[in-house]
Amino acid sequence: MTLAETIADLINKSPFLQEGISEGIVNYSALARKMNPEVNVLMDKEIQEGAIVMALKRMAHKIEPSRMEEQAKEYIRHMGDILVRSDLVDFAYKNSPTLISCQKNLLELVQGNSSDLFHASSKGMHETNIITSKSFAPKVRELFLKEEKLTEIQELAAVTMRMPMSYDKDAPGVFYFILKTLAWNKINVVEFISTKHEFSIVIEKREINKTFNLLHNMKNG
Repeated sequence: MTLAETIADLINKSPFLQEGISEGIVNYSALARKMNPEVNVLMDKEIQEGAIVMALKRMAHKIEPSRMEEQAKEYIRHMGDILVRSDLVDFAYKNSPTLISCQKNLLELVQGNSSDLFHASSKGMHETNIITSKSFAPKVRELFLKEEKLTEIQELAAVTMRMPMSYDKDAPGVFYFILKTLAWNKINVVEFISTKHEFSIVIEKREINKTFNLLHNMKNG
């Protein structure tokens, strides 16, 4: 494999780098310095940083600016209002033969509660996640008392947006664009919940205002 092919392979594995190079905001010298150890291993010989810089510059002319961000922004502009819920608790339990029965009992209680209750759950191969309002957390602890609790995270909040059902254009990368923006602003996403027409981003409670403002700017920018 040539140096150019090695560099191209590494860049193509990172959407962040592809985007940065296409927009001309990457410091090639710094990137070459960071890539140098990995390039040396892949090439099985020592490559000078200057050669990597030249390979990066040549590759930059071949990367076309992506329309993904533009499409994502247009899609977000058609989304519904931003809804915020605070005082949430995130539980994670190890899957077991009796866990489904506990969930059934929990859902019956959820159905009998007010519409103000926030509740979401998902089942993975090895564990089940439950995110609910703080006021409802004691019920979860009570019903799942005999189950193996893996984690319990408090002081959380959720920011929910409804996706445009009437908007008929595809927007590949819309979640990538949203999560990338949050990551660049050092916001830790605790959970990401989605259904067909809405999604919720679960974050630390102290990040509510910052997250809301970022999403609001995306929607109205």
